[in-house]
Amino acid sequence: MVYDRIRYEEHDRRAGLRAQGRPVDRVNWHRMVKPLRELAGLEPDANFFSLLVRICSRYAFSYRPQPAPTVPAPEPLTGAWAQSPRIGLFVDAPDHLSGVARTLGHWQREADRQGVGLRMHGAAPQPAAGGPMTIFPAVGTFGMTAYPGLFLHVPPVREVLRYMKQCEFDIVHLSTPGPMGLTGLLAARLAGLPVVSTFHTHFPSYAARLLRDPALEELTWAFMRWFYRQMDAVAAPTPTIRQELIDHGCLPQRVRVVGRGVDTELFHPGRRCEEFRRAHVHPHRTAFLYVGRLSREKNLPLLGESFKRLASERRDACLLVVGEGPYRAEMESALAGLPVRFLGALHGEALATAYASSDAFVFPSETDTLGNVVLEAQAAGLPVIVSGQGGPKDCMQDGITGLVLPALSAGGLARVLAESCERPESLRAMGRAARAYSRRFTHAASFEAFRRMHDDVLAKRLAVR
Repeated sequence: MVYDRIRYEEHDRRAGLRAQGRPVDRVNWHRMVKPLRELAGLEPDANFFSLLVRICSRYAFSYRPQPAPTVPAPEPLTGAWAQSPRIGLFVDAPDHLSGVARTLGHWQREADRQGVGLRMHGAAPQPAAGGPMTIFPAVGTFGMTAYPGLFLHVPPVREVLRYMKQCEFDIVHLSTPGPMGLTGLLAARLAGLPVVSTFHTHFPSYAARLLRDPALEELTWAFMRWFYRQMDAVAAPTPTIRQELIDHGCLPQRVRVVGRGVDTELFHPGRRCEEFRRAHVHPHRTAFLYVGRLSREKNLPLLGESFKRLASERRDACLLVVGEGPYRAEMESALAGLPVRFLGALHGEALATAYASSDAFVFPSETDTLGNVVLEAQAAGLPVIVSGQGGPKDCMQDGITGLVLPALSAGGLARVLAESCERPESLRAMGRAARAYSRRFTHAASFEAFRRMHDDVLAKRLAVR
C-alpha cells in the first residue's frame, strides 16, 4: 500500500496534475480503484491500478473538483418501468459531439419505441432533474490535454453503487472505459450482474496520433485488454475492428459485430441545393467534402497536403470542411488562399444539404472504428474515399460505392482526387450505388443486434445456473 501511494503521488507530479484534489476526491477515487484492482489482468503486472498509474505518468491531464451540487443523486428505477431485458448503460461524455453520442441516442430512441428497458447513465457538474438520461452529480472533472474539448466527469461512487443496488437491471452495458464506465463495471460486479461493452473509440490509435508515444499506445492497449477481459461480451462496430480486438487479446467467442444505422430519409440525394453550391462551390468545380472533428487524429494534415498538391495542378476542385475542433485554425492557415471553405459544425437538414450538394466524400481517418459520416455520405448519394486502415472500409464497397486507398499518402490521395475530377460520370454512378447500398444500414437493425447480444448473454447466464 505504501509503495502504491508513492507511485500514485509520483504520477501526480510527472503528469502535471494540478493538486486540487480534496479529501472527498481521494476517498471517492479509492472507492472505485480498490475493488477494481483486484479484477484479473492478462499479465502478472497488468492489474487495473498499475496500468492506470503507468498511463497517467505519461499522459498530461488536469483535474477540477466540482462544488457540491444543488441536485441530489437520482432515485433508482424500480417497478414495471419497462420490459426485459432491462439494460443499465453507462457512458462518459454523452454530450460530446461524436459518432458515439449519436449512436447511443439512436439506440435509446429505438428502445423507447419498442418498449425495451434501456436506461443511459452519465455524470455532470450540475445535472438537471428529470430527462431521458439518469445523471449523477459529478465529484470532479478530468480534462485531456491532448484532446481539447473532451471532459470526463467522475461520479460519486457510493451514490452510484447505492442506486444500482436498488435498481432492477438485468444486465449492465459500458459504453466507454472512463470514470462512468469503470464505476458501472464495479456496480455490475457487486450486484452479480453480467456486463457487456462496446469498442466505440480507438483510444490506442489516438494515443499514437496525438502524442506520438509508442509506449503509451502499448500501455493503452494493455488497459483495453484488461477492461474488455472483464466483459461477458464485447460489441465491435465492424469485422475489421472485431479482428483487431481478437489480435490484441480479446476472446473470439465474446466479440461480435454490432453495426450502425443511418437515417436515409434525412440524408438523401434529393436535398441537393443549387443555392448551397452557388454560395460555396464554383460552378465548374468538383466539390470534395469532409465531415467530422477537426483534429489531428483524423489524419487532416494529410488531407490538407493532398489538396494543396491537387490545387497546384488544377483549378477545377474545391474542398468543403464541416466540423469544429482544435486543428481548425492550423488547417485554415495551411490552406489559406486555396478554394477551401470551412463551414463549421452543421446539424440536421443543414448537414444533409451539405452532403447532397457535394460531389464526393473524403475521409482519410485511420483511427475510426466505423465512421458514421461514411454512412451518411453514402445515404446522401456521395461516393466515398476512405483509408484501408480502420473500420470505415467495412461500411462501403470498394470500386462500387467509392474507393479504398490501402496505403494512404498525400501524393496518392491527390492523384485519386484528380482522377475523380476527370470522371464526373463515374462519381455519379458510384453515388447512385452508394445510395442503394446505404439502405441496408438501419437504426432498427443496429438496435436489434444490440438487443440480441444482451439476450444471448442473459440466456448463457441462466443456462449455467
